[in-house]
Amino acid sequence: MLAAGYAPAIGFIHTGKPLSFVYDIADLFKFDDIVPHAFKIAAKNYPNPEREVRLMCRDVFRQSKILRKIIPTIEEVLAAGELEIPKPAEENIAPAIPNSENIGDVGHRS
Repeated sequence: MLAAGYAPAIGFIHTGKPLSFVYDIADLFKFDDIVPHAFKIAAKNYPNPEREVRLMCRDVFRQSKILRKIIPTIEEVLAAGELEIPKPAEENIAPAIPNSENIGDVGHRS
């Protein structure tokens, strides 16, 4: 979030934490993408459920391509509140090695 120009501590619902805004945005995605899978894991009574949830989150994030959705969602939320979207900094530079084609397996680095 910081790389996109948003202060992670300035939340609207969560407040007083270093990652309040991160928690606010995570709440927009967790019920659709994570919670149903977490309940499935809980129902199976795994010996290490924390590990299973981490692996599930990794897989869901890759399959849903959630990273491509986060910044547009933030912009949509801020636009709904009529807040100005931050302008890119003048000193921004393009990636040193642009990735014009997909590399890696399905759902990973694509």
